[in-house]
Amino acid sequence: MKTNKALGHLQMPNDEHLLPALLNYTAEISKIAGFASRDSYKIQLAVEEACLNMMKTSFMPGEDGVYDVEFIQRLDGIEIHIHDMGLPYDPALTPDYDPKADLLEQDMEGLGSFLIRETMDKYQFNNLGIKGKEVVLIKYFDTQRIAADQEVPKEAEVVKPPAPKKPVEQIPFEIRQMQPDEALEVCRCIYDCYGYSYANENVYFPERLAAMNQEGKLLSSVAVTPEGEIGGHFAIIFHEKLPAEMGIAVTKKKFRGQGFAKESAVYLEKSAIDLGHKGMQVKEVTAHPYTQKFCMKLGYMDCGLLLGHSPKTLSFKGIADILKQRNSDVLGFKYFVKPDPRKLYIPDQHKEMILRLYKNIGVDAEGISSSQSEPASEQGLMEVKVHSIRSLAELLIFEIGKDTLLVLRQEMRKLFIDEIQVFELYLSLNDPMTPAMVSQLEQMGYVFTGVLPETQMGDALIMQFFNGVYVDYDQIVLVSELAQELLEYIKRRDPRAKE
Repeated sequence: MKTNKALGHLQMPNDEHLLPALLNYTAEISKIAGFASRDSYKIQLAVEEACLNMMKTSFMPGEDGVYDVEFIQRLDGIEIHIHDMGLPYDPALTPDYDPKADLLEQDMEGLGSFLIRETMDKYQFNNLGIKGKEVVLIKYFDTQRIAADQEVPKEAEVVKPPAPKKPVEQIPFEIRQMQPDEALEVCRCIYDCYGYSYANENVYFPERLAAMNQEGKLLSSVAVTPEGEIGGHFAIIFHEKLPAEMGIAVTKKKFRGQGFAKESAVYLEKSAIDLGHKGMQVKEVTAHPYTQKFCMKLGYMDCGLLLGHSPKTLSFKGIADILKQRNSDVLGFKYFVKPDPRKLYIPDQHKEMILRLYKNIGVDAEGISSSQSEPASEQGLMEVKVHSIRSLAELLIFEIGKDTLLVLRQEMRKLFIDEIQVFELYLSLNDPMTPAMVSQLEQMGYVFTGVLPETQMGDALIMQFFNGVYVDYDQIVLVSELAQELLEYIKRRDPRAKE
């Protein structure tokens, strides 16, 4: 159940002289939200820099305009939306700031963006089309992560050849929903399996894990032994714009082989059906074959690949502890109900592969042609979400407008400045302009990697861009024949692939 609530909402003139009033208000709101003075100052600093940057880039000199600042209380912190209806912004015009360089020898314009990244935990840009644009800032409460007092190994443990399998003595266990006071033990399960290498840092903070469940962003199930010990965890991850995802599956090493994950998956799928979900996605690691085989047994079928989806610091303790490159995932999907047939605007150059992927997940899809030569709208609709820890950006284009390529290039330049390594771009297959857009994106270096049904934009085509990342295709472990064919298909079209 979501418990986020509004803390305050101001509409401000684009007058820098009024910023002190906004910052005083921000300070009081931060205290009400539960932040100490040190973090309150950081929030004020980020709001000040974001508003100054917006006023300078969104309005012409002397232009009268307004912008909105909305404060939202989260169980794990505060969320701030800064919205305006001003000019599109080109971040390429703002030089990067290097904290190691001589202050007298560099332009200070990039300092604002640098300070925002340093003081806030998350940053997101949303191009809202005719509704303007917004910056979203998120700050978490300063809580201690699990096992913070333990020394973090400098190197991952070296994996040894697997010992011959021995019969596992089965124990009775219960699968049920996690209780808020059990979040600490769940974090310890994750630490037991991954150390500190799991890509989503929130799973190491019990308060955040509990808050995500209470806010409806996660539905965590736990496997509980007769002695009351939590031996495993599996969750549904609810995304705002993409289909729900089965993930964060861990079993303590001493309980492996008990069947916790399989029973948890059954429990979670029933929960998803009860909540009205037509199906779920799953991301299956390719550092080893076990997750892929497990998901195939559950009925999840391949529909794409997400290359370089998580950092190579990801470690699977006792299975594959040293990754030679960023980890790639197989993207799977499972329908809980019979999917409706659909007609989609499929790019001709990928039509055969896309229809094969749809057939693999049980969808009767047909490609149709568009007579539309240009977008119907002047402004498109796009959302850019940056996952700093993973050095990953998700770019969702809900509607293609005449300005979409311009805005996309602007956002890519900002991602280059922030040194984001992998871009995952989603295009609507219900948009008649998608085939033409795919060709333009391929000229920019994007490569088609799969499809994903049941997103907020309808069915989506996935493309990826690699910023200074080399994907060694030979190191990717795949189980299904279709996944292997798709990998070869992508490699032949990847302009950076090394032959």
